[in-house]
Amino acid sequence: MEVSDILRISFIVVGIILFCVTMTSLAKRKMTESFCMIWGGVSCLLVLAGILLRPVILKNYISTTGLVILALGIYCMICGAYILSTMISDLTRKNRELAIQVSILQRECEKNRERLDKMEGVGVNEEDTDNH
Repeated sequence: MEVSDILRISFIVVGIILFCVTMTSLAKRKMTESFCMIWGGVSCLLVLAGILLRPVILKNYISTTGLVILALGIYCMICGAYILSTMISDLTRKNRELAIQVSILQRECEKNRERLDKMEGVGVNEEDTDNH
């Protein structure tokens, strides 16, 4: 098995694993839909790259050890970007929840002000009738 075949197989496997992890994250609500769409596209591109690309003279440009080091670097970058995506998705979800809670509190505050204005209006009318 040549280096190019190993690279193609690893692209396909990483693409499938990335797609499964993305779908799991979407199901568990760890990531928002927009990020899942992006990661799904990246995983599909990896699978297509593994199927369609045929790097026949790759062994002339990079050694097997260099390929392993490059693969580990790319793996770390993918993991870091995925973790960053989940963190941004979590913050986006929390921000949306806080915005909803703030709008609910503002509405309750408006209702309380209206009640207070009505109560003060009734209290002022009672004082006017008591003085006369």
